[in-house]
Amino acid sequence: MIGTLVEAVAANRTRLRRARNLRAGTRTHVAAQPRARGPAPLRWLTAGCVLLAVAGAALIVVHARWLAAAGEMPMGDGASRLTAVLPGVAFTVPDSPGVTMHMHGGAALLILAGMRGGPAQRVDLCDQLADRTRPGRLLPLRIGWTFADAAGLASPRNVLLAERPMPRVRVDGRAGAPLDVSWDGEARWVGAAARLAPGGEGWLAWRDGALRLRHRPSNACPAAGELLVQLYRPAPTPRALVVAVPAHGEPVETLLAPGGYRVPASPAATLEDEQLFAQLQARGLVRLGANGLAELAPPDLAAWRAAGKTPWDDVNLDGDALRLLERLYRRADGDFVREQVRVFNAERRLLAWRLPAGATAGWRAEVVQGTAAVPVPLADDMPPASARLFARLPQGWAPWQRIGAWPADGGVARLRLTVPAGTASLRLMLAGRLRHVTGARLRTDPQPGCDGRACTAPDEVQVLDLLPDAADIVIDAEPLAQGALATPGDARYRHLVARGGRLAWQELGPAAPRPSVPLADVVLADRNGIPLWRDGAPTEAARAAGLATMLGVRAGQAGSVATSLGRVPGDRHTARITLDLRLQAAAQAALDCIAMRRGHWDGRACAGAGPVPAGRQAGVVLLDTETGAILAAAGAGMPAVTQENWREARDFDRVDPAASPLRLPALQHDGGAERAPGSTFKIVSALGLELAAQSDRQLDALLDGLPLAGINAAAHERGFAFRTDAPTYPVDGRVRITNFRDQGLDRRAQDGRLGLAQALTYSLNTWFAWTGELSDQSLLGRPDGGVPDLQPLEPGALDPVRPIVAMAHRLGFGQALRLDGGLLPADGGWSAWDALQATPAAIDPVHTRHELRQMAIGLRMQATPLQMALVAGAVGQGRAIVPHLLGELDGKPAAPSNGPALGVRLDRVRAGMKGVVDAGTAAGAFRAPALAGIRRGLSGKTGTAPVGDGSLATVWFTGWLEPHSVPGQAHRLAVAVFVSRSEATGGAHAAPVAAAVLGVLAANGSN
Repeated sequence: MIGTLVEAVAANRTRLRRARNLRAGTRTHVAAQPRARGPAPLRWLTAGCVLLAVAGAALIVVHARWLAAAGEMPMGDGASRLTAVLPGVAFTVPDSPGVTMHMHGGAALLILAGMRGGPAQRVDLCDQLADRTRPGRLLPLRIGWTFADAAGLASPRNVLLAERPMPRVRVDGRAGAPLDVSWDGEARWVGAAARLAPGGEGWLAWRDGALRLRHRPSNACPAAGELLVQLYRPAPTPRALVVAVPAHGEPVETLLAPGGYRVPASPAATLEDEQLFAQLQARGLVRLGANGLAELAPPDLAAWRAAGKTPWDDVNLDGDALRLLERLYRRADGDFVREQVRVFNAERRLLAWRLPAGATAGWRAEVVQGTAAVPVPLADDMPPASARLFARLPQGWAPWQRIGAWPADGGVARLRLTVPAGTASLRLMLAGRLRHVTGARLRTDPQPGCDGRACTAPDEVQVLDLLPDAADIVIDAEPLAQGALATPGDARYRHLVARGGRLAWQELGPAAPRPSVPLADVVLADRNGIPLWRDGAPTEAARAAGLATMLGVRAGQAGSVATSLGRVPGDRHTARITLDLRLQAAAQAALDCIAMRRGHWDGRACAGAGPVPAGRQAGVVLLDTETGAILAAAGAGMPAVTQENWREARDFDRVDPAASPLRLPALQHDGGAERAPGSTFKIVSALGLELAAQSDRQLDALLDGLPLAGINAAAHERGFAFRTDAPTYPVDGRVRITNFRDQGLDRRAQDGRLGLAQALTYSLNTWFAWTGELSDQSLLGRPDGGVPDLQPLEPGALDPVRPIVAMAHRLGFGQALRLDGGLLPADGGWSAWDALQATPAAIDPVHTRHELRQMAIGLRMQATPLQMALVAGAVGQGRAIVPHLLGELDGKPAAPSNGPALGVRLDRVRAGMKGVVDAGTAAGAFRAPALAGIRRGLSGKTGTAPVGDGSLATVWFTGWLEPHSVPGQAHRLAVAVFVSRSEATGGAHAAPVAAAVLGVLAANGSN
């Protein structure tokens, strides 16, 4: 019995390994066969074995959940991954932090114990060219330098600053040639002669750190490529990074816990699937055809040969070959090999079509071979890479159908559809190239529909508007050559690949998808106990409030709250999230009406709304600043995801996560220009100026407010082209910052004086651009020159130099905000797009003075409504806020924690933000008598960040509401709203959304 169980476990391991492929093929269901009734003792023995197997399976499932929760899932085959470089080598991974290196012949073994890699910095080497139009010598790239070192350089480019001491590294050379690497200090180079060839990788290691350099090709810089720079520093981590660097070829790496290891002297034996493939290939029974498709010999090859000439006549069809064919078509390992061939071929050609949602038609397909048409099977799935044909998930269409298998010598396909009687017109989306239509006329020319990253021409997808004149319509079309669609990393997830004109089988490495662990049952409620998720689906109330994507459109949705909680060990979990369903529904309704359609919402109904502009998105967050609890987090403008288009949405999510329809606009951003916070970032700039003013008396006086003449005199004395009566800065500059409606600043002075409060209230761009320069040490106090082109090699490296950036970091910029309230394991397999982890707000690299000025007014960066609510709330609270969305798990409440105090003077910033609501850019949105209490307690800031040609903008409002501004409101609240592709301003478009949401509090009270 034990032996049987062991065999069953082994078989289960094989099944799980096979299931790792990105998509399993559809199997034909076999009818159950009649079972013979065995003797009673045998039945009892069988029952006992079944009970033991079930118990063992349950133990395995629970253990797997514990491993997943602890982040300890095995990574590949451990030390055996190093066999190709260091066969038979023994080594020890220490349990104390540090870097060790051992040489074995021409290969090196690098062990980074207790070390964690920082963010990889990408350097476009074309930026290092003295003349982009004449590629040649690269200007030196300096890595790991201090600001004091960089300040003495003449116009350096891309100095990567280190926060703590490390060897100073210099990289230079010529475009397209190996780069030369030199350094100061004690360190050892791991690689070929301190040079970095195009496509190569090298390491510089020292006692308590390491630097990884990768020279990569780049579409943005074909002449020189790009350099990826990553610094490793001591940090708690359960496993060491172990890298085997050969004298020639690619390094191999793995993660290992402390302990002793020996690398196997030879590769492990191949598995049965790979063995079968190798044997089939050796006998010519599987091959890569001239058309790029994988070809398998047919199961009845012997009978086919007996009937005449075949394409497989060169195969020696002896007894061994026949046994291989039988294994291919009748055994489990053969099923798996055939499935890999199907996946491979499906990703080489694509001809697919779909009708509008709700339309029906009967479809058949044939492929033309010479003068004959051969029927081919249809499939209702699409290869995941096909999502790259579209920039956004198409809406209003039924699921795709496609040709599921292509004959080896087939090209043009003939699609036949039978339309219901009385059909006057029919729309059809076709992924492929239209050749001819019979049985219908085209009402208009086909409309191009291919706008994704994989499109080589817009007409690779077309929308056909047909007028049927017969019951049967025949469409001749050519497939797309889908090899261009696959993402560069797709081959890592496929057993079958093409190499050097031949098929090859590869084992999937540690980056390949792993078997999914069964999820625990989850019941979710809002902060008041109202059900939001049960029985594996969101409740109707949750759907109506726009929460389906956050909680999970369906069970198992990657990154959803329900899936994250389902990974926690245990069979069942009950949880509450901090959202208030009433406020959430109000926020969603306000977004849908005001933000998306410029309507008027009275708390119950929407009036005067127009159509939704293409591509517009919006988001709103409301949070309790004293506890960090998120009370509402609504988003709008994302493509609708339903059960009908779930598979397609999932493919979008896998292929291009940033553009996925499953993103949450309130908590996540895609890194694009349409998430710039605009002038709401001036709150951060103002706080950064306050930080700089602590050691700069002249700047402090400017913030306090000076007479206009005194401001102009101070600028002139220091050589800056700034004047309060000018609408631009620099006044005569080639590239300039401009005030709203080209106005000067003089009219915004209060009692003849102008300072930080007035600059915030009236959002004075030129004032912030100039004072931002004064605060930044990289400019060395000069009106021109300086060393602005500084990049952080590690987080915090720029903080002592650039106080605005330092304050942004203090407020949460650059950090992934965990929203689990400390209730989930810190190392529990988090991913970048989990709903319980907000996207970090990011500031683009600054290379020039003008980019520094743009940063000061909120351009060249990306933020979420959550981040900007945290910024505004921190000013009211006096300290950074630690947000959370998960309020309680299995009866255990989240542990609210306070962030660090801001540590700067706040009265001037608060006065400026109060002025925004009372008399400034948001005053019009809060004038209604019903909002009198809101208006008294609210301070805020608007923002308008132009995009494209400047005719549209991303508009914002953020602010905080003092306690007791409405009945029952015991805590201070913060709110933030954004709307993209707006034709208005933050005060006219985003602030009314905030007013509507806060108006619900005023009307109904708050708890």
